[in-house]
Amino acid sequence: MKCTVCGKPAIVKFPAHNSAFCEEHLDAFFLRQVSKTIEKYKMLPPKGRVVVAISGGKDSLVTAYVLKRLGYEVLGFFVDLGITQNDFSPRSREVVENFCKEHDIPLEIVDLKERYGKDIPEVAKRQDRICAICGVTKRHLMNEYALSVNADALATGHTLDDMAKLLLANLMRWDLHHLAKGVPTLPAEPGFAKKIKPLAFQSEDEIIAFAKLHNIKPVEAKCPYGREAKYNRYQEALDMLEEKSPGIKRSFYKNYTKYAYLFEGTQARPPKVNCEVCGFPSVSPVCTFCRTWVVDNEKKK
Repeated sequence: MKCTVCGKPAIVKFPAHNSAFCEEHLDAFFLRQVSKTIEKYKMLPPKGRVVVAISGGKDSLVTAYVLKRLGYEVLGFFVDLGITQNDFSPRSREVVENFCKEHDIPLEIVDLKERYGKDIPEVAKRQDRICAICGVTKRHLMNEYALSVNADALATGHTLDDMAKLLLANLMRWDLHHLAKGVPTLPAEPGFAKKIKPLAFQSEDEIIAFAKLHNIKPVEAKCPYGREAKYNRYQEALDMLEEKSPGIKRSFYKNYTKYAYLFEGTQARPPKVNCEVCGFPSVSPVCTFCRTWVVDNEKKK
């Protein structure tokens, strides 16, 4: 197997691109692809400040690494969920801290137990949909931080596989609200930072190859609540289709981005108010985040 660019021995082959790359040209290919995504979807100004939500997984680590390589001012953000089962949170925190230190990335850590007196396992004892609560918690905190440091955008490590399976799930339910918001860039709104997904067109195999090339080692511990993930069936269906027709995931998602605007304003959500506790936009007088982490604490006092 030879590199498509230079003819040297290749280390990886990407059927979706009908290409194979040596180390040098894998690096160049990946950086070029992400750079084109950033430019096309107007994610960041040159040398812009970007907060990257880093979990310790390969996707968020690669996102932070690539944005740093491309010359952006990267600020890392990590939420310590307090999940000690499988040593998940301690190992994740260690991986993120070591990575940011190695790559000279400032890191902000929010420890739920220290700040709110409880953590995800404690909340899970009273909440059935803990994955949803965990998601709300992280989104609230990283948005709050991005706004506090006047970041040009808040970046997450969502990949092509993530975007494609979410798109399929939303289409199967005809969830028009989320079909309008599944694009790589969501502009800033009152109370919300601009959100970007620089890896929206990079597949799982591309990210794994790039991470391995640069010795980016993600946390190996698994979240004990991960079994609740409800999109696995959509991922399996898309993987089967991709095996038969390489590139179909990218085509599926890329073509959607051309027509996502058609879904705008197609389904009303409850009018937003400002949360009485935190002041951020909410669909109820007290937002889910504050009901979970703040109001309960006040009642205990």
